[in-house]
Amino acid sequence: MDLNEIRDDIAAFADDEQSVLIDNRGNAIFQRDRETRELRLIETSNGLQAEYDGRTLPYNRFLAEELGRMSVVANALIEKRQDVAPYIDTQSTTVDSMGETREPRSALNDLLEQCQSKPPGETKLLFLTAGAGYGKTALLRRLTRRFADSYLKGGSSRLIFHIDTQGRSFVRLEEAVARDLGQLRIFGLFYPGVLRLVRRGLMALAIDGFDELLAEIGVGEAYSGLGSLLRQLQGNGIVIASARSAYFEAENYAAQTRLLTSSPDSRVSVSQMKLEPWSRQQSVELFRLYKDGNGAQISNPESLYDQLAGRLGAEHPILHRPFLVYKLASLIAPNAGVVDELTAELGQSAFGVVPKVVHALLKREVEEKWRDISGQPYLTVDQHIQLLSAIADEMWTQGKNSLQIDVVQLVCEAVLDDLNIQTSRRVQIVQRIKAHALLPVRAGDLSFDHEEFLNYFLAARLVDILRKRDTFSLQRLCEQYPLPSSVCQWAANLEDWSQSKSRELISWFSETCQRELRSSYLKQNLGMITSRMSGRCKDATGTTEFAVDSMYFEGDSWKESVLKGSSFRRCTLTNVDLSGAIWENCKFAECNIDGLVIDDKSRLTGTVFDASCIVMGVLVRSSDDDTRMKNYVPKQCQLMLERVGAKFEVETAPGLTSKPVPDETRRILNSFFRIFSRNTGANENVLRMRLGARYATFRKNLLPAMTRYGIVREVEYDGSGQQERFELCFPIEVILRAEDHAAAAPRNLKEFWESLRQ
Repeated sequence: MDLNEIRDDIAAFADDEQSVLIDNRGNAIFQRDRETRELRLIETSNGLQAEYDGRTLPYNRFLAEELGRMSVVANALIEKRQDVAPYIDTQSTTVDSMGETREPRSALNDLLEQCQSKPPGETKLLFLTAGAGYGKTALLRRLTRRFADSYLKGGSSRLIFHIDTQGRSFVRLEEAVARDLGQLRIFGLFYPGVLRLVRRGLMALAIDGFDELLAEIGVGEAYSGLGSLLRQLQGNGIVIASARSAYFEAENYAAQTRLLTSSPDSRVSVSQMKLEPWSRQQSVELFRLYKDGNGAQISNPESLYDQLAGRLGAEHPILHRPFLVYKLASLIAPNAGVVDELTAELGQSAFGVVPKVVHALLKREVEEKWRDISGQPYLTVDQHIQLLSAIADEMWTQGKNSLQIDVVQLVCEAVLDDLNIQTSRRVQIVQRIKAHALLPVRAGDLSFDHEEFLNYFLAARLVDILRKRDTFSLQRLCEQYPLPSSVCQWAANLEDWSQSKSRELISWFSETCQRELRSSYLKQNLGMITSRMSGRCKDATGTTEFAVDSMYFEGDSWKESVLKGSSFRRCTLTNVDLSGAIWENCKFAECNIDGLVIDDKSRLTGTVFDASCIVMGVLVRSSDDDTRMKNYVPKQCQLMLERVGAKFEVETAPGLTSKPVPDETRRILNSFFRIFSRNTGANENVLRMRLGARYATFRKNLLPAMTRYGIVREVEYDGSGQQERFELCFPIEVILRAEDHAAAAPRNLKEFWESLRQ
């Protein structure tokens, strides 16, 4: 019986955490709900028991019900967390904490199992990722209700506490938890109490919309808050963080995961569960079960699906993305005659799915809903788009996913002025905006049905700015937050920009970036739009001659791109993925490149890096070897890029010695470091499994050197049996950078790499 732990348990729910008293015989006194309560703890053969309020019950039951009031929480979750009906299960693919990928299976069953077990001595952090509209929230709501129902029926001792951060502005995760507790009206339960329940395994915490926090307060702050939460759990509990998969692609996910697992104060294992697109069977099932508000259904769902697949292609996203399938069903169920028209309008472009669905919705509004007494439409489709774009702009400016109705009406008034709508029609339009098909009311505010619609109209607003060459509006829109990639993609493609116009716009972007004096997201956002627009600069000879200046690029914006004759000056490239990219005769001058990914399809033929460029952190991605890590030695980075055709005006100095680390040694090190990309520590049996036949060499030659130079340390093993457990003393990136003699890294790390060269 750990009295300190029990005191912390009770203090989390007491009126005054300082007034909890427990003596050595297990007698406790505390105040709850302004009343003095007494508790006696007894250790028995059946475990720790609590005598409380005239009853004897297991301590965990006392903690869950008498303090945590989990039955009240379960009822509130069922009442307040609206289920999605009909719910169609999707498939998921999970990458566990060891980097092993499991076969696709039922997402509901997979997540259910994930929430029922965790590694001993470590907090389980599960990133639930998927593209927009793939059903992350629906899955969490369904699982929350399942656990709540099971708990109330005695089938489960655990709840899922679903924290919805979507469309909200928070500085800390504590605020999100506090807001949801207030919304559920759980009397006497606060953030510290939730943490204690999570630590005790009585509750798993699901943070829905973690990407909202990333966008709202920045990646660093959001992960810092998550890291703080994990440290408070002290190697206990289960946390689910749900977000769009775009935030976890390539280096971003890996780097942030390493940041979370490298903290010496946290014991964390990290896994990722990714939702897959729907299959034909799932989409047809939704068509079969869907009913609109009047009970209308789709008469022949199989035929509808096949007709859509024949028109669009079997792999079109509108047939496999749950949100868009729901939207299709809502369009078709009330009026079977829409099917032919809708499938004809969607065309063959996968990227055109959202614009086409938007136009189909707006066309219906114009022709059937927004009409005056004489049958004339109040607004055209284009005017609707202009109005909704202005509303999206206001949401973006305020950093919100919803606006109060009166604010939306003020925006509407301003747009009607710009459109010169006659006064006699304005009152009707301002009133109708409160019930627009694309702006449903949620919690008293107006918001778009889905973030893809918000992104589409924000892109439409951006296109209007680009047409007018409005520098002030461009800066205002691009400075405050990072634009979603879909906004940049639509901005580059909604308008049929000509070759000359595209080059003019990129030149304008460069001039705008050069004038930027303060730190903002302008260079990053204009860099993203530039990368999406680059293909439109191609002439008849395949040349994409444009000049980029002072922009910032990251992620996969240039993946599989084709450039010829383009130039980059004073640009920053961070963790840029050039897999499959074909760049010919391009020029880099005064650029800072930290993190570049290439693969066996990448070609940089004749691409020149001048003497002022700094290039480091190169990774060669290979399908047959997933253990490779970035290389931070300038000379090695130069050689890697030269192998795919790049040229350097000045050869990079090799450092104190040009003798490389032996290939076999590097392979063993890479395999070892990969273990720590998702875990804070590694047990001996894990090292044996992951290193295989190389374990003996690692144990004999590398482990002693890594211990001697302070790379790893042995820590206490908390599990069953006898094993050794090791942790890294430095983040992986710091260790890798130290291979370069000139790097700013601890001396002992440089000496370690030098010893490997001997």
